[in-house]
Amino acid sequence: MKNLIFIMLISLSVVTAKAQTKEKECKISFATTIGTGLSMSTPSKTPFTWQVLGYYNLTERWAVGVGTGLSFYEKMLVPVFGDVRFQIGRERKFTPYAELAMGYSFAPANDANGGYFANPSIGIQYPLKNRMKLQFAIGYEWQDLKRLKKQADSYFTKEFEEKLWHQAISFKVGLRF
Repeated sequence: MKNLIFIMLISLSVVTAKAQTKEKECKISFATTIGTGLSMSTPSKTPFTWQVLGYYNLTERWAVGVGTGLSFYEKMLVPVFGDVRFQIGRERKFTPYAELAMGYSFAPANDANGGYFANPSIGIQYPLKNRMKLQFAIGYEWQDLKRLKKQADSYFTKEFEEKLWHQAISFKVGLRF
């Protein structure tokens, strides 16, 4: 056990070690995005999403973070997820990046339960003033949802759980600062 802790501490110190740079680099950054998508599931419902993310910049190109937000399909879901982001190439006017968000979505409604959430995407960012960056991304989002359905006729009232996989090609625009 002690060896494992020692190896983890050494690994963390190597990751956080840094050479001198001319400009002080900010280790923490934030982003917010809004988006929609093309539904790929049945029943089909056009999604609307809003996300807020906090990143820890490991290097100039790699960042890890956590995020939350709201996703609206036929029910509102609240995803909570981890995020890994990789900037492809050095910083330029239009800089491509790849991102993977994975976590769990909670359903605040009493007749629904959330489930697994994932959203891999690729995009480009454009620098604005004061270290802000405008982002555009396209990806594939899927969310698991279980909801309680009721059916009634003149003889019986039935309740059953329906499992849904919401899948959509997602389009997001946002700001990173």
